[in-house]
Order: sequence, then structure tokens, then C-alpha cells
Amino acid sequence: MANFQYQDIFGQVKLGYVIAESNRFDDWIRFMQKCLGLHLAEQTDQQLSFRIDDYQKRFIVQRGDAEDVTHIGFQVANQQVLEQILGRFDSREIEYAQGTHSEALQRGIQNFWYLKGPKGIQLELFIEAIKTDQPLNMLASGFYTADSGMGHIAITSRKPEKMIRFWQEFFDARLTDTIEQKINGVTLDVTFLRLNERHHSIAVAQTRGVHLDPIRTAIQHMNLQVLDLEDVTMAYQRCKDNGFPVAWEVGQHTNDREVSFYVPSPSGFEVELGWAPITIDETTWQPVKHTSISVWGHHPKPPTKVHKFIHEFAQFSRGMQSLRHDEYSPID
Repeated sequence: MANFQYQDIFGQVKLGYVIAESNRFDDWIRFMQKCLGLHLAEQTDQQLSFRIDDYQKRFIVQRGDAEDVTHIGFQVANQQVLEQILGRFDSREIEYAQGTHSEALQRGIQNFWYLKGPKGIQLELFIEAIKTDQPLNMLASGFYTADSGMGHIAITSRKPEKMIRFWQEFFDARLTDTIEQKINGVTLDVTFLRLNERHHSIAVAQTRGVHLDPIRTAIQHMNLQVLDLEDVTMAYQRCKDNGFPVAWEVGQHTNDREVSFYVPSPSGFEVELGWAPITIDETTWQPVKHTSISVWGHHPKPPTKVHKFIHEFAQFSRGMQSLRHDEYSPID
């Protein structure tokens, strides 16, 4: 490592795929295919996979009890970028390993390297995805990926400073902006980090004051970007028709201007389906602080009084319990 030199890799990393672990395969098929409109590409007793473009697999559900996102794959531009990231891990004595050929095929990629990332999520790095020219069979008109990757991930953290530093130190993430918002009497501060032209690939949320984590799952939500506004409105109605109650109604965010709604997945974390977020012009962009999450809409679905009490009590209980457990971070 004596000859290792840091080189800026901003713009050369993007979100590639997400893996969740669940035993609710029937619900996941109904949710992703019939509600959000993705293409069901694979269905076995142990794995489901869904497509949104010419990549063989973008969202994968593996058989297991976690009911959570367990692996997140990031695509890097080339071998030099991969070696740069691994070199940074080496310099900080962070352990990583190479996945097997069969594991790579399960993900629809050629090969990958992995490590235990923030909050214990397995982060995976790959260069080449396996592509297919088989036609897509989707209810959505299409999904935007291209140079921005497949969307973004939002994570609630009890160690936000370490979480943010991890993405900045190892992936050259840049600060896009921040938001402060009061929800259910708690003030949230959210930091939005970009890895490329997408407004953000990672959002890190923290409770002000004592850092609690009221979210059961490792991520709070993942985002997918559709090509047409009608894809949002039609998916919104399909979710209601198929018995998946919307968590946050259709609205538009203040910072990335995306029009979207949020719906809980069969495993509990939410999926945001959105349209037309802005892309960042690196020559002119300046980070700012917003004091609300949305320009309009994104109202929480009105619960019954009993449901509201149970939900808020459960979040409070989880938040207090989170103080008893350390949140894993790869860095000190």
C-alpha cells in the first residue's frame, strides 16, 4: 500500500441493485409486479428477482427471516475505481472479501467484492452487470437508471456523523443539501449525499438531540424513478386496489423536486415511487438547508386513533430500545 494514491471517484459510482430477505414471496410478487409495475424476471422457491431495464436483476428477494434489506450493490465505472475503493479500505484496515461466482450469478453480475457496511448492511461493489435483450413486461412505462443508478436509499442512524463520513471518505460523496422537519413531535435532520448527478443516492436521517432509531428495518425507504407522471398516479391507485395502504400520499419534495408517494413493502421498509427529480449541475450547485420535506402533498395516510396510538408507541419503544444497542459502523 506504500504506492497507493487517492484519486477522486465522484460520478463513477451508482446504486446497482438491492437485496431483501423475506418469506413473503406471494406478497412481494403482488407488490412489485401488480402494484409498482416491475417486471418479474425470476421466481424460484429461494429467490425472486425483478427487472426495470436491460439489467438481468435490479431488485432481489431471497428466502429468509430478516424481513429487511440485507445487501446493497453499487456499480463502479471500471477496475481502477474498484481498486481505488479497496485501497481506501486497506488504508483503514477495513476487511472485505470477494464473492463467489455462484453468488454473483444470483445477483445478475459478473463478480463482486463485499464488506459489512453501516448498520450491518452488506455493501457490494461490482463493475459489470449481466444484461438481457428480453422484452420487459411491466405495468410502468419505464424506469430511469442510466448514469444516475437505479434510485436512492434512505437510512435512519444513531451515528449520523460516522455514517456520513463513511460515504464521503470511501465514495467521495458530496453534500447536496439538508432538511429539518418535525414529524410526530420529533425533529428530524436529514442529510442528502450524492455519488453522481442524481440529487442523492444516500439520505441519512437523525433525530435531533438524543439520536434514536425508531425504524425496525435497516433502511427507512428505497426509491425507484419512473419515466412518466402517470406511472406514479396509476401505481398509487394499484397499491390501494391491491390492499397495500399508502404511507405518504402523492406530493413533491422541496429539495429534489421529485413527485412521489411512499408505500410500505411486504417487509416493512417503504418504497418511494417518484418522477422527475432534478439532476445536479456541479458548476453552479450550492448546498442549502430546507425547513420542510415537501412543497405540497406527502400527507400521511390518516390512521384510526387506535392505529395511530399503536404505531407511535411502537416507534417510541423501538427508539428507546435502540439506545441499548450499538449501531455498527466500519469506521471508528
